[in-house]
Amino acid sequence: MEPLSSLATKLKLYMDSLLRRDESGRLYVLDDELGDRGSCCTTAETACLYVLSGIISGSKDDTAVAAELIDDVLRRQLPSGAFGQPYYVKKGETGTVDIAEIGASANSLYQVYKATKNEAAKSSLIRSADYLLTQVAEENPGAVYKNPNARMHDVLNGDIYAAHTLGRAYELTGNPVYLQQIERTITHVADRFGRHSSGWWPYTELWDGTVGMGNSVAYQVTIIAFAHTLLPLLSEPLRQRWTQIEDEAARVVLNALREGPNDSNEAPWWCRDWPNVPEITLALSRVPHIEEAQAYVRQRLQELEEGLALHGIAYFSPKVKHDDPERAPVTTTFRKAATFAALLSAMYLDE
Repeated sequence: MEPLSSLATKLKLYMDSLLRRDESGRLYVLDDELGDRGSCCTTAETACLYVLSGIISGSKDDTAVAAELIDDVLRRQLPSGAFGQPYYVKKGETGTVDIAEIGASANSLYQVYKATKNEAAKSSLIRSADYLLTQVAEENPGAVYKNPNARMHDVLNGDIYAAHTLGRAYELTGNPVYLQQIERTITHVADRFGRHSSGWWPYTELWDGTVGMGNSVAYQVTIIAFAHTLLPLLSEPLRQRWTQIEDEAARVVLNALREGPNDSNEAPWWCRDWPNVPEITLALSRVPHIEEAQAYVRQRLQELEEGLALHGIAYFSPKVKHDDPERAPVTTTFRKAATFAALLSAMYLDE
């Protein structure tokens, strides 16, 4: 708990500096490098950090901030139930929609509702879950389209983002439609495990089952991390099957980490900066019975402590070069810090 507490405290101090109120007195969080409010996703992730901070410190003020930030998320949620994504968008154009924004928000909405009983968090989560049901793939009922403009292939980690969202919504509503889709999706993704390469999911498949883009540690760990919360909801045979898959997939990731990124374990070239993929840490925290995984988690949290002590919040500054003045940044320091904050919160708050 000590490393989590220390990191959460440092991150909260940074988030405190970005809190603002609009002309109506409503709280929001500023993404200063974006020059606008934080996205709905990063705002929800920030709110979850305040829940964690409130639990650590016993501060009711922190949980009140979390509830207010989620009010801002619900106000800005798209009519469809999706969330706009403002990064690398041309000036004057509306944000794009992507399943990752929904999946990465779901746990935060769930945890904020549990801590504050703010109905905005529950409403936002249900709206996003209902949107995902409209995006179930015509080609395979276990798959969910990554976004409305990317229906030509199956993005497997996106399927798990969807199942995770539906799972958190099911826990708050008991809606059997959500559970039915979760079973379909987990069965589908389980069926794809190891089909092309032992112990791996490819990042994308075409609808005929061939590989669209190959193995990826960065995306494999997303599947491990976000599917784990679904285990208590699954039918017993599927739970046992997925538990075995989770173990094998995590051990394959550990082998890849020892080997280092290459074309066989990280096909997407933009994902090869593994120390800055916090989903690796969350995924490996999900397998406490594997000592090597826990050693990696301890080491990574220590490295984060040291990095923040040495560089401050600049430790999270993006390494991706952005040189298009007509577009918003590809990512920002705040976005990266908020993403890590949410995954850190999940390590402590998830049961």
